[in-house]
Amino acid sequence: MTEIEQQKRIANYLAAFVHLVGGQPGRFAEFRDKVDIMLGGSAPHAFGLMQFSDRVQATGRPLIWVHQPAESPHVPQIGLVAQVDGGTHYVENCMLCLASEGDRAILVPDSFELGAYRFDDALDLHRSTEAPASSVVRADGAMVRAYQRLISIQADQWERGDIFDLPYLAQAA
Repeated sequence: MTEIEQQKRIANYLAAFVHLVGGQPGRFAEFRDKVDIMLGGSAPHAFGLMQFSDRVQATGRPLIWVHQPAESPHVPQIGLVAQVDGGTHYVENCMLCLASEGDRAILVPDSFELGAYRFDDALDLHRSTEAPASSVVRADGAMVRAYQRLISIQADQWERGDIFDLPYLAQAA
């Protein structure tokens, strides 16, 4: 795979991710104007996320760190740094969950004890104090639905030949 093709695939993947959490297609550029998103070569970790805290506090823009592990590239590891409820939240690993009738996936910290994060129609991030389920086992259906939908969106975009620009932080990662 050439470097250009690899960059197209990365951009396509991030656009599919944005479609899934944003609830509709065609909002990749708008999302990038409101949220910093990066595809990292390693899994999100606390120290790495804290390095972005000044940026998040200065801009008010959440940062989403997406990592595709080689052993399971369709189940990304997702980190989050965001200004929410008057404080800075650092989450090393969020799971994607999609309700059976939902139009967008939510980000749920993997402990299922820290609530959930959801983008509204204006692509502003909000935190709910309640997770959609009490455990990974109970959220299995919603997680499978979200990851299958992510794969489907990405495949549809690739088949149509949709082209997306890489976000600045994805180019740097």
